[in-house]
Amino acid sequence: MSRDTPTNDEYTAYRVAALPRDKGEFQLTQLFERGYQRWTVDGEQQTEKMLADIERFTTDAFAPSTREEAAERPYVDDPGALATLTTLGAVCIMDHPKLEDTPPRHLALLGDLRELYVNNIASLVREYEDWSLHQEIAETLYAKDPGEDGVHPGRVCTDITERPEFGEGYYLEIPLVAASRKCLARSEGDENQQGEIQAHIADNHLYVPVSDFMAKYREYAEDAFGRLLAVQEEALTADQRSWLTANESAITDRIDRFFQAGQTHRVWENWSRQKRDLLTIINAVSDADDDVAQLGETQTARDLYEAVDAYEPKRTWERRVCESISSPRSLGTVLSRNRDHASVTVENARLNRYTLTKYSDGAQPLHVDELEDLFELPCMAAMDERLQEKKPVRKDLFNLVRMAWWLPQYRDASTGEFISDVKDLFSRWPWYDDEVTGYQIRYELDNDIGGEIPLPMNCANDDMQRYCIGRDQCPYSIYGSLPFPDEMYEQIDDQGASPSQ
Repeated sequence: MSRDTPTNDEYTAYRVAALPRDKGEFQLTQLFERGYQRWTVDGEQQTEKMLADIERFTTDAFAPSTREEAAERPYVDDPGALATLTTLGAVCIMDHPKLEDTPPRHLALLGDLRELYVNNIASLVREYEDWSLHQEIAETLYAKDPGEDGVHPGRVCTDITERPEFGEGYYLEIPLVAASRKCLARSEGDENQQGEIQAHIADNHLYVPVSDFMAKYREYAEDAFGRLLAVQEEALTADQRSWLTANESAITDRIDRFFQAGQTHRVWENWSRQKRDLLTIINAVSDADDDVAQLGETQTARDLYEAVDAYEPKRTWERRVCESISSPRSLGTVLSRNRDHASVTVENARLNRYTLTKYSDGAQPLHVDELEDLFELPCMAAMDERLQEKKPVRKDLFNLVRMAWWLPQYRDASTGEFISDVKDLFSRWPWYDDEVTGYQIRYELDNDIGGEIPLPMNCANDDMQRYCIGRDQCPYSIYGSLPFPDEMYEQIDDQGASPSQ
């Protein structure tokens, strides 16, 4: 069996999937052919099964927990299947009707998919037992640039070995004559100071820890993903592409839900610098201890700046924003610039007092101090009016109870306290009966979905259409305006479409 064909040889498939930027179009196409074999039985392709796997892989990529777990262990166990799922999922995203005119570099959802691919391929490489694969990748990562003393004619990495005198773990062995600036592995430094050099010199060789190899590989894979996607787009025929996008529904539905919830920042990366700055401040306040800063509370620019100063974001663009906000005054400037945004209330610009709420694009935020505040939503006001005349149907009870139960003031409340408050709310209607209503509320609370707390219905739910005034006329959205916690949205990502939606 030839080791030059990714279709039939596992090692070659790993090598091509790991280094797509440095491989030819023919080899990448063969990698995809290997992937298609995953869904081929007795020479016949199982298209429905493949489509279901593309939908699941792509929508799972939108969940941060899935992407993070893939960095610890592979989410997909074959490099060909991984390349196929990732690129076909990307095609479905790019062909969504609302996104087809957006340059791919501005699609945040493609970034999610790329991150899952990078984490997955890095895990596959890390677990691959043949060290020659690591050695080949190291040849690419540590090779001198063409203008840097010329290209070294021999092997850049001559071995991967243990050197106990330098510390535990494995080291890349690189001849000094082949070494470049890329070999200067450093530990993480403090703030503006560079970390210590981790590479060691011995016997005319440089020894670079494998941990540096993995860090550099992740940077490479992020950059190389575009090459993989470009070749897949070239290989797909127009009919194949049309069939794929016409028959998938889960990916389109999930993107539509982001729009309905006012979460367009999860779809696009091309929001303005202004919005990016504001979102970072809000994320910092959400992450801060309550005695430092809180959403929904009026605070000074100095309080909010302390939250930003203590924030340790993982995303590069957020780190840059934090670095650019150097004082309470500069933070106040950002907020004053965003004073028309729905998530910002400037209480007193002269005294630098501001109120921030959860970030949402387009949907007006709703503060819920009392449960009666829910009736500010036009749909809930219509429900209130109907319940003055008729007893509730089951879905009305369900939605009221679940909407209230997800509010932040009840996250640590007892069941008894919650039921008491909801009974007070229900007592406004003529059909209220203390015993019967108490039983109905407790019944809704006692029912879960696979052990998870059910979600409230969102604007797209058919049962809400009886009360909806039209989304184009409503300044609110149920998922975008109410102060639901992040764990609710994570549950949406983890579960996909739930019965409550």
